[in-house]
Amino acid sequence: MENSHTPLAKFIHWTFTILYAYGIFKQVEDLEELDNVALLNFEIFFAIVFLIIVLLRYFYMKDVKTLLGAHEEMHKGHLFIAKATHRLVYFSLIMLPTTGLLIAGILAAGIPGMQVAIAIHEFSAFLSYVTIAIHVGASFYSRFKGEGVWNGMVPVWKETGKRDSSLITKLENVENKFYDEIDDRLIK
Repeated sequence: MENSHTPLAKFIHWTFTILYAYGIFKQVEDLEELDNVALLNFEIFFAIVFLIIVLLRYFYMKDVKTLLGAHEEMHKGHLFIAKATHRLVYFSLIMLPTTGLLIAGILAAGIPGMQVAIAIHEFSAFLSYVTIAIHVGASFYSRFKGEGVWNGMVPVWKETGKRDSSLITKLENVENKFYDEIDDRLIK
């Protein structure tokens, strides 16, 4: 079984993470800030670059095995959740710059629809926060269990192998019941 993503996949993942964090911290707080033409142009440029990188990352990673690096075969229900979460992350990260560009277009053209565009943009940001938090939380949980997935993408704090404890066994039993339900209801 493959145990790691390619160096290019890791590079894209971590540089994109930095780009996303930058976008969140430098975000426009008030629409009136966009009256500054230099800021508006920068926001448009940033949104276009962000969108291009997200799309490139998506098309590069879409055929890569989900949960790469796992020591054992993963449950189909687990794979289903992981793929759905990744797709929601991509969806939100595509919608963020797209709706940002829509806001810029509406602003420049002076046409109605600004409140709807802002609402969709804010929802996209919220969805990105939630799905990325789920993704990061699942990564730490997988790392805690020692499944090997962490080592496939993260260059630090390497796993040494599957952890064996009564707590992990109990958690995995609950997980497997949940995954069986997903398998029965959504996959089969």
